[in-house]
Parts: sequence; structure tokens; C-alpha cells
Amino acid sequence: MMVHTKYKFTPKDIAGYLLVANLPRFREDEIITDLFQEHNDDIVYDYRNDFIKLRRHIHDKMILLEMNDEEYEEAQLIIREFQIEKSEAIPDYFGAYFKYIKLKLLYSGNGYQRIKLRTLLKEFGYKRRSAALMESINRTMQALHLQAYLKQHEPCDLEEISIDQMVIIRLKA
Repeated sequence: MMVHTKYKFTPKDIAGYLLVANLPRFREDEIITDLFQEHNDDIVYDYRNDFIKLRRHIHDKMILLEMNDEEYEEAQLIIREFQIEKSEAIPDYFGAYFKYIKLKLLYSGNGYQRIKLRTLLKEFGYKRRSAALMESINRTMQALHLQAYLKQHEPCDLEEISIDQMVIIRLKA
């Protein structure tokens, strides 16, 4: 089964996690190395064979994400001067959110993420769930090998549980 590349980690996904985690540089390097060596299939294809390229692009993205608006505008002018194209796809909020969760589960030392279904929906700007919304969330979680559980470690379907129930997200075994 081929998984769409939008469910693979990009340097931007990894950089975002590392910035939020606020880790020392040596720990960031350990995580990048581990991702490359142990989770290579979860990385977008362009970076699977070149560790140096992956690490460099992650650090470049971290610098861009840390810039304030003025610095970012200046960088944009420099990019335009050198006619470097910047292609930014339509944002995939589900993918970005759950890729962050997966990185957190892999590297924070905490093997689960607890969240109420209502809060999860609110994260994406929804008050109610629809079949299409739940299908998108389920497809994203499945592609990233994440599973939703209830408190008793009982796997659950997000479409069938109460909107006020606590959901525990874990890596699939």
C-alpha cells in the first residue's frame, strides 16, 4: 500500500516540532538522526538518502520559523532577487497537526496524547463532526500509524464515541 507523501515528515514538520519542544541542540541532532535511521520511510522521499540535506533543510526551516515579520519580509526580498522559487502547497492542517502528535509521541518520552474529541474538533475550527471531517481525520491518523483509544486501552472509532469523551492517541503497535 503506497501512502501519499502528505503523510510523510517534511523538514518543516520536524523543524516545527523541534522549535515547540525547545530542546538543546544535541537532542535535536539525536532526534534528526533517529528519524533518518529508524523512521526513514516516514520522511518525504527527497530526504531519505541524504542525511546532510535533511539536517540542513530542517535547520533552515527552524531559522525561517523563528524570524519576526520584518526579518521574514527581508528574506522574501532576497529570495525574489535571486529568483528562487518558493512553492507552498495548500496547508494540510490535519496532516500537520497529527505529524506533530506523532513526533511528540516518538520523542517526548510520553507515549500518549490525551484530548477530548470536542477539543480536537475545535483545534481545526469545527464545533460538530461530519462524516467527511471524521473520514479526513481517520485517514490521516491511519496513514501516520496513530490509533485512538478510550481510557481502558480500548481502540475506538471517533465517529461512534460521544463528542465529550476523552480520547487517548497512541502509536499503533
